[in-house]
Amino acid sequence: MTAEIESIIDTLLREGLDDWLPVDTLLWHVREAFPAPPDRFKNLVPAVLHRLLADRLMMVGDLGESGFEPWEGTPEKTVERVIAGLETLGWEPLGGFCWLADTPQGAQRASGPEPRFKPPAA
Repeated sequence: MTAEIESIIDTLLREGLDDWLPVDTLLWHVREAFPAPPDRFKNLVPAVLHRLLADRLMMVGDLGESGFEPWEGTPEKTVERVIAGLETLGWEPLGGFCWLADTPQGAQRASGPEPRFKPPAA
């Protein structure tokens, strides 16, 4: 499972180089990596999000007049806030809840010569 989570993190960071990502993108990648059982992804989203925040790779925030406006708080409180919001929206935010943005550390990791995790050759 750790390899899959690292792959999701690398993918999100690469996608985040171009633009801010709706939280839907995180949900989609976790669902794709862990398709069965259907609700398993709900248990994994907090772990992936916490890693992104605790390792200072991405920030969570809103889009406002000044552009991306990061939320304040610890990684734990931010994860709690995101999960509570997702629960309220039935885990279908449709681009209308919160956004993810690469930090400088996340952008550096994403723009390195190759991802940290390489899937095994098939």
